[in-house]
Amino acid sequence: MIPDPEKAIIAALAHYMPDLVTDGVPRIHSQPPKEWARQSFLVVRATGGGASRYPHLFAVCYFEVEAFAFERGDASLLARRAGASLSKASRESFRYETPDEAGYLFGHREVNAPSRVYDGLSSKHGDTYMSQGTYQISVRALR
Repeated sequence: MIPDPEKAIIAALAHYMPDLVTDGVPRIHSQPPKEWARQSFLVVRATGGGASRYPHLFAVCYFEVEAFAFERGDASLLARRAGASLSKASRESFRYETPDEAGYLFGHREVNAPSRVYDGLSSKHGDTYMSQGTYQISVRALR
């Protein structure tokens, strides 16, 4: 069975960005946390699109990585580091395993380079900046 791409991507980011893991819990989420605790974090959102020629073998996923930080430059850097980490995870065939599913990542492609989406003046959180990049990646089940 092909693993959940969103979970595999979050696991890869936690592996390649260990500074985003606090007390064993990654600050990488599928939706923004209710309490931000004044720490930078990432949100991974799967988006529509992507079609596999062989859907029984692998899934093609488009997704956004949103980087939240309290300084504009920090949000930009975090977003760019996330994109680079996913590229590396793809090149190294990052292996994702849980008791229920196992697979690996491959075929990373940047669709939209990270850019600032909003800042403290244009968001409801006046002390927050967000940069976002869009990517495509494939996930294949282990045989």
